[in-house]
Amino acid sequence: MKLLKVFLNQYFWLTLIIFFGLLVRLYKIDAPLADWHSWRQADTAAVTRNFIKMGFNPFFPKYDDMSGVSENPVINPATFRFVEFPIYNMLVYPLYLLFGIDDKYHRLVSVIFSVASIALIFFIVKKYANTTVALITSFTFAFLPFNVFFGRTTLPEPTFVFFALGMVYFADKWIWERGWILASLGFIFTAIAFLMKPWAIFFFLPLLYSMYRRADKRFWGKFIMLMASALLPFVLWRLWMLQQPEGIPASNWLLNGDGIRFRPAFWWWIISERIGGEILSATGIVLFFIGIISRPRNGNYFLHFWALSAFLFMVIFATGNVRHNYYQTLFVPVASIFFSLGFVALFKGSNSFIPRIGTIIVALVLFPLSFYFGFKVVKEFYKINNPVIVEAGKRADQILPKDAIVLAPYNGDTAFLYQTNRQGFAAEMLPLTELVADYGVTHYISTTRDDRTNWVIRHFEVLEDNPRFVIADLTKIKTSLDK
Repeated sequence: MKLLKVFLNQYFWLTLIIFFGLLVRLYKIDAPLADWHSWRQADTAAVTRNFIKMGFNPFFPKYDDMSGVSENPVINPATFRFVEFPIYNMLVYPLYLLFGIDDKYHRLVSVIFSVASIALIFFIVKKYANTTVALITSFTFAFLPFNVFFGRTTLPEPTFVFFALGMVYFADKWIWERGWILASLGFIFTAIAFLMKPWAIFFFLPLLYSMYRRADKRFWGKFIMLMASALLPFVLWRLWMLQQPEGIPASNWLLNGDGIRFRPAFWWWIISERIGGEILSATGIVLFFIGIISRPRNGNYFLHFWALSAFLFMVIFATGNVRHNYYQTLFVPVASIFFSLGFVALFKGSNSFIPRIGTIIVALVLFPLSFYFGFKVVKEFYKINNPVIVEAGKRADQILPKDAIVLAPYNGDTAFLYQTNRQGFAAEMLPLTELVADYGVTHYISTTRDDRTNWVIRHFEVLEDNPRFVIADLTKIKTSLDK
């Protein structure tokens, strides 16, 4: 009897989901930062590594790339990296202090926050649907291959999603139940979420809907005051960043830089490739849309307004969402919710459907296929596409002076530069002689035997020359550069 009570306990199943959700995210946790979106992961990891090498100062985060990446590109010799406030890096920093520099600690922190998000999404969905849907949503969020991969990457997104979900959960709970503890938690989660990503604004719409349903005009002042106060740290950080414009990456292009918004290609990328391919797959998107058109419990459209917010994010930041699939980590909670609602609706059947035995079979077929098809796509993300950059970077780290400034051309991709454990350039932004004379570049590392590499080999002393990569000392000229 006691055993039966355990199996009927919702928290037993939630704990089980969290435990196995943790295990699957530990897959290849010690992989080098050379897998999918390695450039963005490398930039993030470099900030934490430089906290160790240059001193801990979160107000002046620095990475390795000296290239110009701002709206009006200018060289960034101090390697400032002003994007999100480095909360994620600050959480990894103690692990670096205790156990040494190792990329797996970034992944581990991401894993912890990703699995913690499972619990938050459970409690949100339980309130607005029911326990069954909440458990299925938690399972989906935990095991969608897309979310498993990005839930263990060296990116701030998993941590951001945790705080954004916390913002939704605690702020919404405060709206309905009041109390200073809930207000404080809502403030903390909102402030941190915005400090990490301004995309947190797209989690606001369901909260505004709750305020509308609460229909308490006197409470609007408190709500606005709390949210405005929570936004203040974000505003101050953005003003602080303006001191070093060369360290602020260009971002205007994220909106509609290539004019793709609402064009056929936009829908193909977002609906077919991302939602119907990588995230939910072709079968899962069927359940998702069934969930979208299902009437919510008690006529409360909180979850639908959340879905609308996610859609607005993808539309407003159209180019960013098309080019960077990790942007859709914000959509995964919504995808998990409506995928689960669709599964339950199909499982229960309807007078408008075929006999229930048929809908149950369809639901039970679509559900596992969604995970399988997603895995077939996402498994490619784990691959190290060019292991030579890791090998060349390790060798450079062994033989080059610690203060060397390197040129590691890789089409502007900083993943190669990161492997060298040196600051420098990921592309030849200026003539090589200018980079040497004006910016102190001392060494050249290349994995490509192109004309430029062959020119370097002819004119400078070569420290390492093998079929896979070349390392040259730009401070030691062999033959005249005019030849």
